[in-house]
Amino acid sequence: MFLSILGFLLQILGYLLLAVLLLCLILIIVPYHYRVAGEKYEQSLLEGSIIWLFGGIKIDFSRTFPGRFRVHLTVLGWFRHSFAPPTPPGKPKQESLPPPGKSEEHKHSKEKKKSSFKEFLKPDILKEALTTLVKLLKHFQPHTLSVSAKIGFSDPMMTGLLYGLLSQFHFLIHRHDVHVQPVFDEECLEGQFLIGGRVWIPALLLMMAGFLLSKPVRSIYIPKIFKKPRKSKGGPQYVN
Repeated sequence: MFLSILGFLLQILGYLLLAVLLLCLILIIVPYHYRVAGEKYEQSLLEGSIIWLFGGIKIDFSRTFPGRFRVHLTVLGWFRHSFAPPTPPGKPKQESLPPPGKSEEHKHSKEKKKSSFKEFLKPDILKEALTTLVKLLKHFQPHTLSVSAKIGFSDPMMTGLLYGLLSQFHFLIHRHDVHVQPVFDEECLEGQFLIGGRVWIPALLLMMAGFLLSKPVRSIYIPKIFKKPRKSKGGPQYVN
């Protein structure tokens, strides 16, 4: 009797594990389709949708500026739910000053974060990041892309840098309707865009793993993982 109950429970557990495995495979294998559109003139608007499971699950979102972010969820055409996430208060937070005795420690912590960030600005890491970015752009290369915009920064050099960067990616966008007009004499950002395509999760995971396991990136975080912490010296022999 006990063995038959145990076998029945193990059979149910096996079916549950199989269902979870199939669900994970579906989540990974089935691609996600996306569409995002926006415009910025006198008022800014952003809207789009994410479709999964061949249209069985659809998420529509929209946001006006100023305004609230709204989301509409549709599951299998019969379950519909709309909600608006709460917006954080617009009052800016004042940066709290460190306690009097910890100002040096706070300064040392900021300098340590700054130096660790500079480690990722090495030429070989930037080259690897740019290569990964190109792969991502090729993967995300949309079926639909339309951009019409006027862009200008307060620094004309930044405007020229943006225009040069767009020319570097001309091989990716030349087949689409992309028109960006640089403005060098004033700060300006207005126009509209529409982008749509699909995303395949396994390809994204492989690209991210390839970047993290590349030699220049690996040489930064691997030594930190296996670095032994320093033992602080102490004891009567060190007391003056």
